Amino acid sequence: MIAKDNILRYVLIISFLACMAMANKLWLGSSRIIPEVALVNADFLASNALQYALVGMLVLSLLFSFLNRYYTYCIGIAASCFFILVLDDINRLQSYYYQFMAMLVLLASMHKKSTSQKILVMYVLMAGIYFHSGLSKWNDNFVHFVFPNMLYAFQYISLETWQEFSLKEIAYSIPILEMTLAALILIPSTRKAGLITAIVLHLAILYVIGPFGLSWNSIVWIWNIAMIAFNVILYLQHEKTKGKVVKPFKLIGFWIALLLFGLLPLLNLIDKWDNYLSFNLYTGTTPNVQLHIDQASQLEDIPLFYIEQDTFIDLNVWALQDIQTAIYAEKWVFDHISKQICQELDCKQVTHFQVYKESIDYIN
Repeated sequence: MIAKDNILRYVLIISFLACMAMANKLWLGSSRIIPEVALVNADFLASNALQYALVGMLVLSLLFSFLNRYYTYCIGIAASCFFILVLDDINRLQSYYYQFMAMLVLLASMHKKSTSQKILVMYVLMAGIYFHSGLSKWNDNFVHFVFPNMLYAFQYISLETWQEFSLKEIAYSIPILEMTLAALILIPSTRKAGLITAIVLHLAILYVIGPFGLSWNSIVWIWNIAMIAFNVILYLQHEKTKGKVVKPFKLIGFWIALLLFGLLPLLNLIDKWDNYLSFNLYTGTTPNVQLHIDQASQLEDIPLFYIEQDTFIDLNVWALQDIQTAIYAEKWVFDHISKQICQELDCKQVTHFQVYKESIDYIN
């Protein structure tokens, strides 16, 4: 029998496992092309046997976390395995895995707290995600290039035409909406409006990047569906506990959520905190790399692009094709991967960039 108070935990576990299944080469990558980027140089971490054992323990501990008895210990084991696997490859520290695991650990650490206290901490965490996701989009690259790139996918407007559009500042409505959503879900009296806003926002994102739109970065589809579910569950539980007064400053979970999802991401504004830990995604400010190659190169199953007689590989697009996951959005990670790949492909040039500022053609 499913306990209603534990539904959020169940959805978190399912979401984490679904993302792992979709990006299975990221976790069990003996056949992957995009190389691993280790945070620590330890030979024992490079062992395929150890990786398989850790992934197996992670999956099993998450599955056993469905059981109410001893689930706190299972989540502790899962978090430990996740931490070690991230040490072996930083690309596993994607924003969604980070969020899901943080929520699971906070729920487990608060298992003796009331439902209303758990709801408050989860809302603080979710508000931090929405606020920083919106804040990071408040830049010219998002307004002038990322937003029209999404529209261009539907053949509404080209990048070049968008630059002449007199009302292109309407793109600022997206970061404003996300930051407003953060406030709506934090204030108890406006959480219903926050729920509706969140559902509309995530459905719109799914339409844009989903199978009827860009058909892009499919693992993020799971994330957006999960975010809708989180908002619905939290709101329904909020309605059941409405009127109960919670003093947040006495909750350790509140301070952890505020620190990790509210305060530390502010350091990303001065490049002192990682992009993915600050939910800086689809903003036009995160790094990427073009690997320029000879068009005559015999390359199979590699996405090639073409601009003005120049053939190149978009490293992030290649990663999404190979391991179903974007590369961890830090320059040093791209440098590490580019160096290894270019030893095999004999790249003519490596170009760092943040966003495409002109239309490009896909070759292969």
